[in-house]
Amino acid sequence: MAEQFNIRQAEFGDVRELSLVLARAFEEDPFMSWLFPESKYRFKLAQAWMRVEVENALEMDASWVSMISGEIVAGTIWSPPGRDLHESGTFNQLWYLVLGANPDRTSELAQGLSMIGSGHPEEPHFYLNTVGVQPSLAGQGHGGAIIRHTLNFADADGRPCYLESSSQRNIPLYERLGFEVKHEIALPNGPTMWGMWREGIESG
Repeated sequence: MAEQFNIRQAEFGDVRELSLVLARAFEEDPFMSWLFPESKYRFKLAQAWMRVEVENALEMDASWVSMISGEIVAGTIWSPPGRDLHESGTFNQLWYLVLGANPDRTSELAQGLSMIGSGHPEEPHFYLNTVGVQPSLAGQGHGGAIIRHTLNFADADGRPCYLESSSQRNIPLYERLGFEVKHEIALPNGPTMWGMWREGIESG
C-alpha cells in the first residue's frame, strides 16, 4: 500500500525536482528511447525535455505533483481544453534539443512527431502529456491517484480527455480510468504508441 501522500498543483519552485522525477520515470521508456537512443546521455536529455514541458504546463496551471514527506514522488503534465502544450515556441525548444542529439535523423523524427500531433482529436479536451512516478515507488498507486486528481476537474466540466500511451503495459491502467484505445501510432523505426480517449461525463 502506498504511503500517505498529498497532491497539489505544481509551482515554479518544483521545476527541477519534478523534471528529475519524470526523467527517472521515462529513462527507459520506448518513446524517450526513440528520441534519445544513446543511453549514456538519455537521462540528462530527458530531464531537459521534461523541464521545458513542465515550465509550459505551469504557465497553463496544468501540472500536479504528489508529495510524501516534502518530496515529489509523482507528477503530471497536462494541457487544458483549447490550449496547445507546445505553443509559444515550446515545440522549437524541444525540436532543437532532439536535433542536437540526433543530427542525422531529421526526417524520421519530424515524421514521427507530426504523426503524434496529427492524432490529437479536434474536440476540445484535457490532454495528459506525461505522468511519471519515482521508479522505486512504481506500482503503488501513485500514478493512478494523480491522474484521477485532474480527471475530477475534467468531469466537473464535462470535458473529455486524451493521452498517448508509449507502453502497452500501461494501457490497462488507463482503461480502468475510463480511457479507450482509439488508434495506434507506429513511429518510423520506433515503437508503437496508443492514442486513448476518455469521454466527458455529462453533468446534471
